[in-house]
Amino acid sequence: MHHHPNQPQKHAAQFIFGDAFFDAGNNDYINTTTDYQANFWPYGETFFGYPSERVSDGRTIPDFIAEYAELPFIPPYLQPGNDQFSYGASLASAGAGALDETYQGLVIGLNTQLSYFKNVEKQLMQKLGDEAAKKI
Repeated sequence: MHHHPNQPQKHAAQFIFGDAFFDAGNNDYINTTTDYQANFWPYGETFFGYPSERVSDGRTIPDFIAEYAELPFIPPYLQPGNDQFSYGASLASAGAGALDETYQGLVIGLNTQLSYFKNVEKQLMQKLGDEAAKKI
């Protein structure tokens, strides 16, 4: 089996779409109101001990999955400097719905989340090659 130097041998990834149950903080990097952000208290206080950008006082569902799968917590796709997607990407946005009209202009709708995923896919293919990227 050919092993790419930037990717562990046994590897899983999470690509996360959705709303507040799944958002790791993307809304903190878009132009929206604080009603849809979580970069202040009490968000994160019971697990992280600081505002975690998650719309909860602790972890989100993908955080529990990551912990179970022995993966790192997946950071928000829009977080500056986040371009290492070999463990996945959190594309979710608190307040988002299946329809783009849901809180349009205030959150990242599902179609935009899907377009972000296509960007991640291209970046992974450029970095790892088509075959390795498809295995993620």
